[in-house]
Amino acid sequence: MDSGEGAGRFEVGSWPDEGALLGTIPAEGGTNGPVMISNEFADVVVSKVRTRNGVRLDIWSPRRGTRVQLDAVELDCLSYQPKETFSELLERRPGP
Repeated sequence: MDSGEGAGRFEVGSWPDEGALLGTIPAEGGTNGPVMISNEFADVVVSKVRTRNGVRLDIWSPRRGTRVQLDAVELDCLSYQPKETFSELLERRPGP
């Protein structure tokens, strides 16, 4: 890993290289900027980002090094899913 200043970091709103680290992980319970939500099973950093196609919710998993950006329609779709949908997702083994 490059040890130069800023190596492996990105600014909110840009799409980082795979495995890049967020400059500083916010404390749980924060409301300004990115918010970290965690428990013993997972950590996620959630932030609102502006893209060429509008505002998205950026969800990043530092433990897995994965992320997804969801628009309003995709988030709305999540809101009306039955609890069983999420149970089924959790039963699946995550990909590499």
